[in-house]
Amino acid sequence: MRKLIILLWAFLAFYMDVNADITFKFTPRSTGHLTTAMKSKMEKDISILLTEIDAAGRENRALDLSSLNMEPEAKSNLASFWRILPFVCEFTQNVSECLQDFQGYQVRKIKVLMKPKNNTYKQKLNRELTISLSKDGVITGVRPAAELNEDYTMIMNDAQDVTDLVQRREILKFVEDFRCYYNQQNIHALEKIFSDNALIITGSVITQRNTGDGKPMVTNVLYKKQNKKEYLTSLKRVFDRTSFINVTFDRISVKRHSAKKNIIGVTLHQKWESSSYCDDGWVFLLWDFNDPERPQIHVRTWQPDQVAQKDGIFNENDFFIP
Repeated sequence: MRKLIILLWAFLAFYMDVNADITFKFTPRSTGHLTTAMKSKMEKDISILLTEIDAAGRENRALDLSSLNMEPEAKSNLASFWRILPFVCEFTQNVSECLQDFQGYQVRKIKVLMKPKNNTYKQKLNRELTISLSKDGVITGVRPAAELNEDYTMIMNDAQDVTDLVQRREILKFVEDFRCYYNQQNIHALEKIFSDNALIITGSVITQRNTGDGKPMVTNVLYKKQNKKEYLTSLKRVFDRTSFINVTFDRISVKRHSAKKNIIGVTLHQKWESSSYCDDGWVFLLWDFNDPERPQIHVRTWQPDQVAQKDGIFNENDFFIP
């Protein structure tokens, strides 16, 4: 009988772990700008979202987002990411600040544990989740944050004023989304984020192996200048023939244009790994935040490490802005 009771308790403990409700609360001092009703609504919606994420991750099933207070595109993007890389919540009780940005609010630093489906995932298992919400409190995005927290801290500490701080937080959110779009192979989202007149410089590293004549290996970089349509058409072909893509960013820096208001240069180090190709290099993104509701990328460049080290990295002053 004692053995049976122990087994029953073990089963109940496992069942409770799998089906635990995940709660979320804002830190009290961060919600002075919210009404009591809005605060309660947002906390409830985030709690429901995290509970479903945790349950689906532990039960190895698809997410059921049908009844959640989320924008349709946010549901679609999260479901796409989930098919590649599900995750679970580390804690049943979560507390975070309510951060403001131009489009609404952000919640950061929710601890999650990634559950990769195969060995193609090379990043950390312990990650942080970022959730964005509209000014009406509707969830507009769910994404893993950039891995290196020191990048976030440094970028925020460099802010010149409150407006700059909010804009930098918005930039990080979009950069995190931008990375996820490649991992999800989400052409539709990339099409929306690039401006119609975007200039895109891509590159690939080509190595000529030693042929036995005593000459060393030669590495060349093949660059290609493309417009938005050319780039997305080429990228779609890459997506169609590639079984997986892992894109990671680190060493992120943000710098405002010296003469153009709301034009911001973002430099980051990118590691691209797919089933057919891999490289390391520097990506420069020229963002236009003149319409804060719909920021767009005017310029996207890529340089391999050795070229960036020799010639320097592109920056916001290298391009003409009308």
